[in-house]
Amino acid sequence: MTDLQIRCFLEVARQLSFSSAARSLFVSQSNISRQIAKLEEELSMELFQRSTKSVRLTEQGQILAETLFKMEGEWNQSMTRARNTLRKYSGSLTIGCTPHAKSNSYLSQLLSSFRESRPDIKIVKERSTQAKLIEGLNNDYYDAVLIAGHDVDFLSGVVTETLFYSRVGIVIYKSHPLFFKPDVTLADFADSGFLRYKPTDIPLEKDFMYCLCKDSGFAPKVVAEFDDFEEFLFSIEMGEGVAIIYEETEVISNMNLRFIPINEDLPQKFLPMQLAKKAYNKSPAVEAFYSFARKYA
Repeated sequence: MTDLQIRCFLEVARQLSFSSAARSLFVSQSNISRQIAKLEEELSMELFQRSTKSVRLTEQGQILAETLFKMEGEWNQSMTRARNTLRKYSGSLTIGCTPHAKSNSYLSQLLSSFRESRPDIKIVKERSTQAKLIEGLNNDYYDAVLIAGHDVDFLSGVVTETLFYSRVGIVIYKSHPLFFKPDVTLADFADSGFLRYKPTDIPLEKDFMYCLCKDSGFAPKVVAEFDDFEEFLFSIEMGEGVAIIYEETEVISNMNLRFIPINEDLPQKFLPMQLAKKAYNKSPAVEAFYSFARKYA
């Protein structure tokens, strides 16, 4: 069984067409047919049922295709990680952070100061969603990400460094009855419908919003969940519910919203913003950056 035979088999299985597979692989259709025939002969089984109008997998072919597709995905993922690891040792850093203005500004200042001390290290900074940051961290695309602590608490094999804390507050819309009331507490919202910003797969019971409400004596009634921050804020503005979120410029500067800091003596009213990396990532550039970030924080 050769690499070419496997690639031909998988492409025909994917396309269910010998001619389409040939175009995708930039080989002749006759070569595709020849490779499949050799593979079937070697395995002593028919992999495709062919007719003048269609091609479909046999039962044996289906089993083989499912296994090889899975192996192909794992192989591609391994190759991506290997290439990313090779890049890490070339004196470069790829750092990710959430799209929010406060985190982005902090990271830009940190990286600017680091570059002054280590101009030999190439730095790439990217802004992305929390889910994409975690995905990039897991597949070794990012050397490190700046992200809220509760978004990475559930990850294994991750080393974190707290760089700063964001205070947590209640966000309400302009027409809310409590918008202009002074001395508002979280307990005042026990009967309210809550909107939940859920960019990662954190169980509700582990969410800092839920934990704060429980510490205030009630379980929040979640009426909607959002993985997009802009959509989340718009829904608050439209009066669809109240929310608990850490302080961000997009919230503070919005005249249609009121951010009420939680002043009660409650755990998690300050959320750590952490620099997270894989524990096994020991590249000199990453180690130098982490050492600098500790002093900077």
